[in-house]
Amino acid sequence: MIYLTDADVIALDIDLELVRQVVGSAFAAYGAGELLTSPKSSIPVGLGHAFQVLSAVDKSSGYAAVKWIGMVPPGGAAAVNINATIILSDVDTGATRCIMDARHATGLRTAAMSAQAVQILARENCSVLGLVGAGTQAQSHLLAIKRVLPKLGRVLVSSRTAASAERLAELSRGLGVDAEVGSTEEVVKASDVIVSTVPATPDFKPIIDPAWVKSGGLAISVEVGRAWIHAGLADMDLTIVDEEKLKYYAQPGNLVPNLEHAQATLTDLVCRRHPGRTSDDQRIMFVTSGSAVADLAIASLIYEQAHARDLGQVIVT
Repeated sequence: MIYLTDADVIALDIDLELVRQVVGSAFAAYGAGELLTSPKSSIPVGLGHAFQVLSAVDKSSGYAAVKWIGMVPPGGAAAVNINATIILSDVDTGATRCIMDARHATGLRTAAMSAQAVQILARENCSVLGLVGAGTQAQSHLLAIKRVLPKLGRVLVSSRTAASAERLAELSRGLGVDAEVGSTEEVVKASDVIVSTVPATPDFKPIIDPAWVKSGGLAISVEVGRAWIHAGLADMDLTIVDEEKLKYYAQPGNLVPNLEHAQATLTDLVCRRHPGRTSDDQRIMFVTSGSAVADLAIASLIYEQAHARDLGQVIVT
């Protein structure tokens, strides 16, 4: 058994396109019944403060995983507001193969899910990416989505603080993509693909009007739709969720919108059980809350690459 720190996972420098492919394959396995999951268990403590457990078993790969997440509101005493640990086990023996700090892994898998949705749902020749929120998730999404938008020529950033917005814009420029900072409304209205990664704070209020999404636009909400004004979400032409449960996940106290109008899941798209975009003028939204399917996929990939490179601390049991 090995233990991997977050620094170990970062040191692997796993190719984001490989991550997207592995996550896509995991959703295909889930659709085929080879990968099994149990409902997410969540214990809410307060606004933006909760503990969650996600678990999955992949009979085809031979791995099983459980993920423990601790979320606290940003701006408090904690150095980071989301911490996570994954335990990876062997399906046949039940033995633990790896324990890993999953902060970086979570960023990789979430961005990979969004990139998979972009590849399937975005119009051809999309050239403007809008990022509402400029933290770690936004950075991961910029890096992953750039790989599936070959015509990307401009990134627009909106954030609560000018400094964080400018840091993300500078990252984009360093990747060779022009970037500008603007208001949330300006960013959403001008973008072909919008990604919102807005954390829940004690004074949190939705800040994005779905009516701002232009004809043909694709909106991706990484915060379960919290950042979006609920009225108008059902007016989107097509709504995709990462898992069926999100249709019934509404928690008014946590500002999670009702998504009963969602027409399909990411698994439906990957397995081609739903056609996805059917016209260039459709306004589409993809909403994600995190998925045990993707967690198992990224954990298996990280373990195999770390094992091959003799990375991590060996723990003798």
